[in-house]
Amino acid sequence: MSSTNGFDRCWGKAARAFLYTVLFVASFLVFDRLVFLGVRRGADRYYASLGTTALQFSKGTFFGSGDGDLLIFGSSRARYAFAQDILSSRLNKRVVKEAAAGKFPKYNHYFYQKYRRTFPRPRAVIYGLDYFMFEKDSDSSELARFGRDIKLSALDPGGRVNPTSPLLSRVSSLYRMKPAIDRFLGDMMKFDRAAEDDDAAPVKKWPGRKKRLTAHRIRRTNTVKPDSWQTRTYQVFPGREGSYLLKLLSDLKNDAVPVFLVIIPDYIGANDTNFEQDKFKADIRSLAAPFENVRLLDFNRPDRFDLDDPKFFWDGAWGKSNCHLSLKGMLDFSGRLAAELKRAFKDVNTGAGPGKEPAT
Repeated sequence: MSSTNGFDRCWGKAARAFLYTVLFVASFLVFDRLVFLGVRRGADRYYASLGTTALQFSKGTFFGSGDGDLLIFGSSRARYAFAQDILSSRLNKRVVKEAAAGKFPKYNHYFYQKYRRTFPRPRAVIYGLDYFMFEKDSDSSELARFGRDIKLSALDPGGRVNPTSPLLSRVSSLYRMKPAIDRFLGDMMKFDRAAEDDDAAPVKKWPGRKKRLTAHRIRRTNTVKPDSWQTRTYQVFPGREGSYLLKLLSDLKNDAVPVFLVIIPDYIGANDTNFEQDKFKADIRSLAAPFENVRLLDFNRPDRFDLDDPKFFWDGAWGKSNCHLSLKGMLDFSGRLAAELKRAFKDVNTGAGPGKEPAT
């Protein structure tokens, strides 16, 4: 009898432990969901309140002068890649550079719509492309400046994964949305975020130029190739905001504006990290193909740029996906790009098909 009682007590303890575990997990999931919904509601209200501060065009929006506007779109990588003084002077264009952290296709689409309500169609558009661009959301605090009619999705969990732990992302909404929640808290507390993916370059004014440009202070390119490093898969088009890139390209096609989709050079270590470059470039070619006004310019090739020379890059490394050009890299790249675009502007009959590079 004592043996039977001991067996029953053992199973009783196991059953209680199982029940407690189930209750704990259920309580955790309910708590996690309720807290997330509260944070999400707070974020929606906060960003909606920013809609009262509308985006305004100012003198700082434009650089140089010329026979028309050259719009430049892109993220922080584009910001540190395209030297506006070089492009303005060599192409005889006024440059409108809307390139900064958190400015992805949705932001660019709405910016162009606002721009066209005030100005005539631009002479051309340059769009700096990122390997990781289709996994990103535009900065909600920037989007809010376009007005209350724009639907914001700062804490929309659909299709998101926290790359630190994809498995835990399936369990916890708070953990899945931690990067977006961090951005929301930073916006609310007025933190100045400098990059959308990794730590961005500290900057200083670039002296000795007619108009000062932003340049990197300290180069942190790691030239030592490790035995192993973390790689980054490619988020295929359309991803988070690819549909807005299609809308932007359609608007530009209707306005008969030449568009140059530019793949910015990356250090060899970053390219080894972003190992699915072929998929990325194939997506871009397919995206550009239906638009006869769009050309793809791929400078992330060893025959077009010195990808293994660390002096051209500020923060390239193996295991680091987000790579920015150095000041020297910006000048070299912008000079090459200006020469390419100058030929394209002079001769519209280059023989380049949709989505392909013009003859050089």
